[in-house]
Amino acid sequence: MNRDGDMTGQASCGGSHAGCGGSESRFSESFHNNNGNDNGGDSSNSNPNNNNNNCLTTANPPPICTASSFGSGCGLAVFSWGRGEDGQLGLGDTSDQAEPRFLDALRGVSVKQLACGSGHTCVLTQDGEIYTWGRGDDGRLGHGDNGWKYVPRLVNALLGQVVTLVTCGSYHTAAVTNNGALFTWGGGMYGKLGHGNESGCTIPRKVEKLSGVQGGVKYVACGSRHTVAVTTEGALYSWGDQDNGVAGHEKTEGHQYIPKLVEKLRDKVVIGLSACGFHTGCITQEKLVYIWGEGKFGRLGLGNERNCHSPRIVEHLRGANPKQISCGGFHSAVITEDGKLYTFGGGEHGQLGVGDKFNRLVPTLVQALEDSFVEQIACGWSHTVVLTEDGISSFGNAEHGKLGHGTVRKLSTPHLIETLKGHKIVSIASYNEHTAALVEPVHDSCAVWGAFGSNTVAVTTSYVQQMRELVNNEDSFADVVFVVGGDGDGDCQECVHAHKAILAGRCEHFAAMFRSGMRESVEREIEIPNVSKTVFLLLMEYIYTDSVAIDVEHAVDLYILADLYGLERLRSICVTVVKRNLSTANAPRILQQAADEDCVILKDISMDFVIANFEKISKTDGIRVVSHELLLEILSNRP
Repeated sequence: MNRDGDMTGQASCGGSHAGCGGSESRFSESFHNNNGNDNGGDSSNSNPNNNNNNCLTTANPPPICTASSFGSGCGLAVFSWGRGEDGQLGLGDTSDQAEPRFLDALRGVSVKQLACGSGHTCVLTQDGEIYTWGRGDDGRLGHGDNGWKYVPRLVNALLGQVVTLVTCGSYHTAAVTNNGALFTWGGGMYGKLGHGNESGCTIPRKVEKLSGVQGGVKYVACGSRHTVAVTTEGALYSWGDQDNGVAGHEKTEGHQYIPKLVEKLRDKVVIGLSACGFHTGCITQEKLVYIWGEGKFGRLGLGNERNCHSPRIVEHLRGANPKQISCGGFHSAVITEDGKLYTFGGGEHGQLGVGDKFNRLVPTLVQALEDSFVEQIACGWSHTVVLTEDGISSFGNAEHGKLGHGTVRKLSTPHLIETLKGHKIVSIASYNEHTAALVEPVHDSCAVWGAFGSNTVAVTTSYVQQMRELVNNEDSFADVVFVVGGDGDGDCQECVHAHKAILAGRCEHFAAMFRSGMRESVEREIEIPNVSKTVFLLLMEYIYTDSVAIDVEHAVDLYILADLYGLERLRSICVTVVKRNLSTANAPRILQQAADEDCVILKDISMDFVIANFEKISKTDGIRVVSHELLLEILSNRP
């Protein structure tokens, strides 16, 4: 197995939102899932979800949020709640959560955007990387298989790209890069991936048809069976299923297998969009709302329940200055520039927030929020989540606890989620039956986040410092000694003192070692040859404090240790450190070391850097450390 093999041991509001103005990381070392598979968070078991017509929305650009680097300062925390049957909450199991739960697996990851799908979830980092988790049917997670992941996992296939936006559909996922390229993956039914057929993709694949559009793609929204994208010039393309006119091409039969310009909007500049299983909506530069698709329940807001096969203006919102639209399963919502919220469509579950359970055929003001400034809106299948200056409010169907109030009682008016009261909410995302939020810490002085049940606490820097002081402190009740360094024959060995309880609690590899009954479980000293004390202490610091400052000079060695002990998040941190700190001076050495140790990801990252900067690197002494075989590989891959 190579170093990257699996080893045991801002927000996109309303699902698919866009708009206005190491190896594949599993993060947890190992756990026993409810299917009896001890597989570190992966599962290939099918768990069919019958809610096939799920919604996905897109409208305003996700907020760009700063987050922590590793162990310094406070980062943004990801919370999730609602249905967990598919592992979409990222908490390591399949249980529902009726209140927001801190997603510990993303602690230290610089998240800037969230996106929720029907049974899966994505986050985008400041570095342009994507993590996905949840239901893996059809390859929608992008990891090259159909397995389910119950904790976040890095999408390695996009490591060479800088992603600026990610969004989810019911069965597929899409991402836009900084050069305007669009990648899609997952189920290919109805042609919704845009690759010219109905074949699925288990890893991201570029939508070639949009490669030549002026300026490239800027936004994308995924419905259940179709996809919509907007270019930097504001042109709107759609493809996939055409039933009930959801694609906007006038046709209602057959499928559109490649992106096609929506003719009705040819002369318009689209600045926001949203897609769902049954309908699509957008906002133009003239501040007009266009909508099309199935009109049942009044979800189009046109005053009737008739289908609309091409974009049509929502007259009741003319002059309202809309800034975001969100399409839900049976309803729709629009926010205006002055912070007002209008909803329309199906109201059976109270998801319109107007105090009753009747449908509305035209946009209706949510009076309960009239005194609040609504910043974001996310429509799920039959519920709605709203972000105001006071926090997150929700209403509608509460099944699986998706409203976040600790109950399954339906609400027909907005209620503030108490668990997150007092926190600064940066962004929200929701889909079929689960919701996620990106949250700032309460105190500027906190270093890391923690959560116990539904009560969230900020862990202080003093706690982290006290834990750090326990590392290699033989007077602090240490009960195990690691003898590190040397070549295994006792030369140049040094001791590192540690605590079995902490190691076992934080690392499944150590837990298995200490309960195995083998020599390591009973002897006080454990020999770790060929590992420097400096690098081993970095490993211990991470295990004890969940944070560590890594120098690029030690990143490869620490990556190898993280891989050995199944610490996937640490492995991901090492990858990021290398990416951020590659230079013409150190890239050849890192490339050679990664190749020697069979660290595929680090080799690929450094190889790309060396190739891109070969003219400079080839003139330095550093190139001499590169082997002849590796040099030939560099030359063969140069453009």
